[in-house]
Amino acid sequence: MKKHPKNQVIVLKLGGSIITKKTSSKLEIKKRVVRQIAKELKLFTHRFPESKIILLHGAGSFGHPLVYKYKLLKKPLTGRQLFGFSKTVCSMRHMANLLTEIFLSNKLPILPIQTSAADLPNVQKIKQILYAGFIPLLGGDMSLTKKKQAVVISADKLAVILAKAFHTPRIFFLTDVDGVFEKFPPSGGSQALSILYRKKLKNLLKKIRLRKNRYDVTGGMGGKLQTLLELKEKEVIIFNGSNSGSLTKALTQKPIGTRIIL
Repeated sequence: MKKHPKNQVIVLKLGGSIITKKTSSKLEIKKRVVRQIAKELKLFTHRFPESKIILLHGAGSFGHPLVYKYKLLKKPLTGRQLFGFSKTVCSMRHMANLLTEIFLSNKLPILPIQTSAADLPNVQKIKQILYAGFIPLLGGDMSLTKKKQAVVISADKLAVILAKAFHTPRIFFLTDVDGVFEKFPPSGGSQALSILYRKKLKNLLKKIRLRKNRYDVTGGMGGKLQTLLELKEKEVIIFNGSNSGSLTKALTQKPIGTRIIL
């Protein structure tokens, strides 16, 4: 197991596809998967107590369908949109509370921060929480533009903002697929790419359509990869977080998923 630098800040994003039943109309957390992630995270913090973790989570079934239903993407807020905006924020708060309960039961000092209420990037406040000993938990959420239009703050975007702010060398994305493929959705038998450099990533994005629908209003894998191009001198690991032991492998720098060198 490789030694980790002192006070390293780790940005870890849990995809909505692995922690919720994303295509379901029910607001349910996949408790078994989240418990497994919490267990592995607890073991990691025990082994590397000086590492600091910022935990992010996607919206999954708690957010995307509502944004789609109320047509909240960059729309003027009318009466119906105001109601939908509030409902989405409330749903995301509920999701964060459910996740927090599971992590707390595994003795992890999670402190949920409501993204829509924070003056992001309020790095100083997050830093204060982080170095007090907490694990900040932020999720995809809604915000307002200066023109008072609704905008989605994706957890992918948060990961990029916070990785820049905290100068973290690695960002981890737990998804429901084994990594990045040449084609999405991947065909049967195809294997995830083991490594991607910026030039190859740009070429790949030309072939990937940003699929926005009621289950993912942020463009799926294509939207995620497009957002990552904003990073420089970073390493992003995208892997299947549903599998037991995968998070431990990723955090201890063992080969898993797709490494993106930016």
